[in-house]
Amino acid sequence: MKKLKYGVKGMSCAACVAHVERAAKKVCGEENVTVSLLTNSITVTVDDGENEEKLFSNLKKTLKSAGYGLEKVSSESRKNSSEAEYKRGVKRLIYSLVITALLMYVSMGHMISLPLPSFISDNAAVFASLQMVLTLPVIIINFKFFRNGFSALFKLSPNMDSLIAIGSSASFIYGFFATVMIFIGMAENDSELVHKYAHDLYFESAAMILTLVSLGKTLEGRARAKASEAVGKLAEMLPDTATVQRNGENITVSLSDISVGDTVIVREGETIPVDGEIIEGHGSVDESALSGESIPVEKAIGDKVSAVCTLCAGYVLVKTEKVGSDTSLSRIIGLLEDAAASKARISRIADKVSAIFVPAVILISVITAVIWAIVGADITDVLRYSISVLVISCPCALGLATPTAVMVGTAKGAEGGILIKSAEALENLSTVKYFMTDKTGTLTEGKPRVTDLIAVEGDEGDLLRSAYAAEAMSIHPLAAAVCERAKAENIPMTEGKNYESVTGMGISVDTELGVCAVGKPEFLRSKGFLCDKWEFILASMERLENEGKTAVCVGRDGKILGVIGIADALREDSIEAISELKSAGIATVMLTGDNELTAAAIAEGCGVDEYYSKLLPEDKERIIREYSEKGRCAMAGDGINDAPALARADIGIAIGAGTEVAIDCADVVLSKNSIKDAVRAIRLSKATLRCIKQNLFWALVYNSICIPIAAGALTFVGVSISPMIASAAMSFSSVCVVLNSLRLKYVKIDRDYARGTFKESLKG
Repeated sequence: MKKLKYGVKGMSCAACVAHVERAAKKVCGEENVTVSLLTNSITVTVDDGENEEKLFSNLKKTLKSAGYGLEKVSSESRKNSSEAEYKRGVKRLIYSLVITALLMYVSMGHMISLPLPSFISDNAAVFASLQMVLTLPVIIINFKFFRNGFSALFKLSPNMDSLIAIGSSASFIYGFFATVMIFIGMAENDSELVHKYAHDLYFESAAMILTLVSLGKTLEGRARAKASEAVGKLAEMLPDTATVQRNGENITVSLSDISVGDTVIVREGETIPVDGEIIEGHGSVDESALSGESIPVEKAIGDKVSAVCTLCAGYVLVKTEKVGSDTSLSRIIGLLEDAAASKARISRIADKVSAIFVPAVILISVITAVIWAIVGADITDVLRYSISVLVISCPCALGLATPTAVMVGTAKGAEGGILIKSAEALENLSTVKYFMTDKTGTLTEGKPRVTDLIAVEGDEGDLLRSAYAAEAMSIHPLAAAVCERAKAENIPMTEGKNYESVTGMGISVDTELGVCAVGKPEFLRSKGFLCDKWEFILASMERLENEGKTAVCVGRDGKILGVIGIADALREDSIEAISELKSAGIATVMLTGDNELTAAAIAEGCGVDEYYSKLLPEDKERIIREYSEKGRCAMAGDGINDAPALARADIGIAIGAGTEVAIDCADVVLSKNSIKDAVRAIRLSKATLRCIKQNLFWALVYNSICIPIAAGALTFVGVSISPMIASAAMSFSSVCVVLNSLRLKYVKIDRDYARGTFKESLKG
């Protein structure tokens, strides 16, 4: 079996992905197709003996009939094509907005006292023709909605695009019909006929709905383009060159020139360029890019190291075992693309409504024409009544129901520091069953802090002063934690000399306070530091380590002064956020690359239901995939190692202080760096979803009342809808939808402290 990857042209939303997938499965089989909106690609699994050219030809033909293009392109070409398509979409939107604004001025400017030139306002033929001329470019610019919508309709799977295509087409066709009748009336000097149809133009409805939907698609395209950038940013994290040993010489080569078996030299502060094994030297390695953990790991001969990790301290020679696409970083990139491609599909509410509403309206329109033909109406009235059904049901209200609520909802979130990138994310948040979260930088602050000062000689201030004197000359993250605590307590820095560092063991410095040392007990003992309370020292260090903390000894002038505990502390609001999620019936799960002791301590401290430790990025992605089969999953994280899990989850939530890659992969960004905002986002989602359902309800009520009357059902009792009243009714329904959506601006998404209110609101 092998995988073939092709570029797909014309996809713009989740519905497009579903259409492409259904079409491709007819050629390739049910289990052999994966479509990615992120990379605008399709991956097909085939047998080794498969005729690739024949498969490509058949697949291209099938997708073309569905309204999409297929091409053989590289990953870079797909990326460039995606960026170019987004830019074209922005241009189309700008043109549509400008032309539609002009059209609205011509058609409705007189309603708000905006004057029109007399040669337009006093001549019905010019008035109608100008509107038609302005509408045509908007239709041409957004023709993809007609292509995709009618394609889905003909395949008996109508969606929102079908609704838009039918409504816009009906409005334009009826407007064209009315324009023709105006010309006929003017030719025959029939002022009554001219006046009748001069108020029967629906061109602005056709253009407006196309422009509004195009706006929503462009905003979603922008979010997708940002997510696509994440893949490129990951690849850029590796250095362009590395130093290798060849023929007894150290030479600098391009990363692409390194082969398996080469010996790579990595110095302090450099990024490790390959996956391999240390064959000489030792050092502290920052693995946060892969594990997410901020505290470096000590590495020595025989230990494995991975590309994109940083050597904080030391000097090592690495025997290359994996390069290029086989490295850990490349696996993360692959996981990210695969996760985005197979991310759970959602069925938008509007699409569900469209699947029923569109066929029903078409059927009613046909039945109306047949009935009026049977009763002997002339062809003009038959067309008038049948097309009126389509026009009166023009999906302005239905089309506005989702985008207006989403726009107001996302704006409301942005005011509170919750950046929601798409309508799908806003809808999905309301039905989260499992809330998965990273530990470091999400539940915790993301950097080491001094948590314990245990003095056995002197006081805590003396202990911290001596540690600061030694650590001030070190660049180690643990040293930074000591220095930060000392500065916070206004302890002056002491000058030092004769700095000595033994990687993985400790440091010692000559200062005016005396020789100060920080490190492991055996390191201080080797330097001649003594203590008559060794059992207490060792017991204290063991206790701290059992709590998931890093413990170091501090000595000065030959005496052990005590122990300092360092850990990544819980954020102040993490406990409350987890508690609120649990009270709402949402299961909470912590995923971390940290060790079991630290993970257990944090899990107990914040109260999560479950936790998993020692995880690699692929492990997090796998666990998310497994939980997604049981219910909708949200994943909160901040690091590169979280990117595949964020992409795989139904809703990826990034902490604003996290890496650009994590932010680009996420559906929601919490700019205030508080996981508690995830709870507020869920409340906002539920409120928005209720608003969308209300909008759809009132839009359907309007259609249920107006369509039968437009069809002439009450003509025999003297009741009918005039074109002017029909237009006003259609506008009124749209206004109602917009006003209802604006109510979201005043929804409270902060916690209601009255007992039980918050729980009920979340379950909403």
